[in-house]
Amino acid sequence: MSRNRIVTVILSFLLVITLSFIGLKLWIYTHPQDFNGADNRPLSLQISTEDDLIMQGLWYEEQKDYANSYKVFSKLYETNHAKVYLLKKIHLSLLMNKYLDLAKKELDILYANDPSDIEVLRLRLTLYLMQKDYENAKSNAASLLELSQDPVDREISSDAFLYANDPNKALAILKELYDESLREDVAMRIAIILSDMYGEHQQAISILLEHGSKYASQDTLHKKLLDLYVKTNNTDGIVQTSKLLYNKTRDDKYLDNIITIAWQSYENGECAKAQEIIKNIPNAKVLSKPDSKVHWLKIQKCDHHIPGSTTQVHK
Repeated sequence: MSRNRIVTVILSFLLVITLSFIGLKLWIYTHPQDFNGADNRPLSLQISTEDDLIMQGLWYEEQKDYANSYKVFSKLYETNHAKVYLLKKIHLSLLMNKYLDLAKKELDILYANDPSDIEVLRLRLTLYLMQKDYENAKSNAASLLELSQDPVDREISSDAFLYANDPNKALAILKELYDESLREDVAMRIAIILSDMYGEHQQAISILLEHGSKYASQDTLHKKLLDLYVKTNNTDGIVQTSKLLYNKTRDDKYLDNIITIAWQSYENGECAKAQEIIKNIPNAKVLSKPDSKVHWLKIQKCDHHIPGSTTQVHK
């Protein structure tokens, strides 16, 4: 294999790094791994050439044996000091959440040599976020955004601004990204920021409703809508969204939401409204639960409200 071909292969690996950047970030934040045991395992293949080492390192990585993959690419870098091997080694360090001090020193040297290297900026940004160094993450994100319009770079940069207490900048990045991509996950992030950081629940609801009305939506969007309806005490929204989620998931907790809202209307003397709420819900499911059965039967038997008259409620 020629050196040019090797470089081409390695560069393709870095493309994979870019495409999986957000997944890597979220995984590292939520599932830090302990790879001490893997460090002690010997390399299992008899190898002698650079080509074989490359393939072995990739094989280990594919098996999620990041510790041995790290050893292989460390050896490759020590042998010929190719930058692509160093970047790969640093990437594996971040995956393992280990050797971060060394990774930082190596990235600082790479950055000093070329502050406009996008791959280096991406790795530095991930490292800063992992270490909760949000001010440096924000500065690094600003540099990255000047050089790259890649959606992945923009999304992870929005995280840096958000964690550095600059939600306005994070929102601006995400809104621009949503306008271009119409991605549901981006709409969700915008809604969450608006609701959780600004208390703008209605605006968040509007964004999710608009997206859901135009495109097929995942359950996560409707679950967030339900959460927002609960926060704003929007009973109509709770009922409508609970019915939708029940029809999609068959999870009884959404039936419980419907019965609860209907019972509140019943106790307020709004028989017609209570009966409309439980209309078309599966009777067998409701009647199988003692509490909801009692409520359902009382709602069914209560008098309809006649305009101009006093509603009678049989309890």
